[in-house]
Amino acid sequence: MAKSALTTIRFTPQEAKELKVYLQRNPAFASISSLGRVATMEFIRSKTSLPLTPVQGGGSQRPWFLWDYNLSEAQVQELLHHAPFAQKKWLIARLLERLRPPEIFQYLSPEQMRAALPHLRMDEKVKRHWQEAVELWTSPARKS
Repeated sequence: MAKSALTTIRFTPQEAKELKVYLQRNPAFASISSLGRVATMEFIRSKTSLPLTPVQGGGSQRPWFLWDYNLSEAQVQELLHHAPFAQKKWLIARLLERLRPPEIFQYLSPEQMRAALPHLRMDEKVKRHWQEAVELWTSPARKS
C-alpha cells in the first residue's frame, strides 16, 4: 500500500472565510482534511490542465542578502505573500536592513513597509530611516 503524502494548502483570507461558511452549512465534513481530500480529488477530476502564473522573480537561487539561510528566491516570495506576519517579520527586517529602495520594491510596497515597521526588531537608526522614507513616498502632497 502506498504511503500518504501530507501537503499544506494555503488559503487567502477570502477563501478561508468562504470555506468556513461552507463548513457551517455542511456539517458532514468533520475536518478540513476531509474537505481538502474531497476538494482536491474533485479538482483533479475536473481539470486536465491549469494555467499557472509564476511568482515574480521566482527562482531556485538563494538571494544574496540571505547568505545564512537556505531559502530560494521563490521561497522568499512565498513567505512574503502567504506566511502569517509573525513568521515573516524577521524576513521583512532583513530586507530593510540589507536592501536599497530599488531592490526593496521587488519585495515590499511602501504600504507593507509602513504596516510592518512598528513591529520589527531592528537597529533603531535603520528603522527611523525607513519610516521617514515611507512617509515621504506615501504623503498626500507627494501623490498629487
